[in-house]
Amino acid sequence: MKGKWDDTLYSGLIRIACDENFKALMDAEIRVFEAHNPAATVIPIYTHETEAIRLLTEDSVRFALVTRDLNPKERALLKEHSMKAKRYLIAFDGIALIINTANTDSVIGLPALRKILTGEITEWTQLNPKSSLGTIRVIFDNKESGILRYVVDSITGAKALSPNLYALNNDLEVMEKVAQLPNSIGLIGVNAISGETHSIDRNPFHLMRISKDEHATLNNSYLPYAGDIAQENYPLWRPLYAILSDPKSGLSSGLSIFLANEIGQKIILKSGLLPVTDPQNIPVNIKDEYPK
Repeated sequence: MKGKWDDTLYSGLIRIACDENFKALMDAEIRVFEAHNPAATVIPIYTHETEAIRLLTEDSVRFALVTRDLNPKERALLKEHSMKAKRYLIAFDGIALIINTANTDSVIGLPALRKILTGEITEWTQLNPKSSLGTIRVIFDNKESGILRYVVDSITGAKALSPNLYALNNDLEVMEKVAQLPNSIGLIGVNAISGETHSIDRNPFHLMRISKDEHATLNNSYLPYAGDIAQENYPLWRPLYAILSDPKSGLSSGLSIFLANEIGQKIILKSGLLPVTDPQNIPVNIKDEYPK
C-alpha cells in the first residue's frame, strides 16, 4: 500500500505488536517517546506472543516486543516478503507466582514447582501436610502466551503438563481468579503487578517466594524483583526482545533505539523489570538465556 511505510526515525505513524504481558511498560515507553518526538505516533497492538510474531512475519508490523527470538520457519516467512529481522535484548522480566491471601504456603522450591506443573504434585497437602486447600489449580494468562511457552521450554522440558493447568485470557483475569480461589497459583509477568501504576504490596493476593533448592526457606527464597534477577537469585526470569524488520531505519528503528538507551532503560527499571544497563549505564552481568 502506497505510503504504508513512509515513516522516518523520528516521525510518521506506525503500528507495533507487543506481548500483552508488557502493556504497562510499552504504554509508558510510547508516552515518553512521543513526547520527545512530537511528529511520531505509535499505535500498539497488544496481543499474545504467537499473534505478535505472526503480525511481524506477515509484514503487518515491523516491530514486535516479545520474549523469544524468531524460529527458522518464521524467518523464512519474513524472507518471502524480502525482509530480515534483527533481535535486540532490552530487558529481563521476572515471572511471578501469585496465591490467594488465605494461603499461608508462600514459599516454594523450583523442583516442587516443576512437579506441580507436570502433575507429580497435585494436592497442597503434598507441600504442607497441614493444608486444607485441596487440589492445586495453576492458572495462566493465555494458551498462546509467552509464559506458558516459557514453562514448557525452561521448567518442564519434554514432560507432559498437569491436567490441573488452566488458561484464561489475560493477566487481569488471572489476578481476579486467584483472588477468588484459595487453592490456586497464578503465573503472570511482573510488569502486570509492579511499576509506577502498580504496587506489589497493594495487590489483592500474595507473591510466592521461590528457591532454586528442594528445601525452600525464607533465607534461600526470593521474590521477582529486578535486583534478585540481576544477582541470579530469583530463578524464573526471561529475556525481553525488540524484534525489528525495518529495512530503512524508520520509526520502528527509532523506537528500538529509544528503548535501548538511557531514558528507555530507566522506564524499564521503573516498570519493575531489569534493564540491560543500570541507571549508571553499567552492563548487567546476566546471560541472555533461560535458566537451566
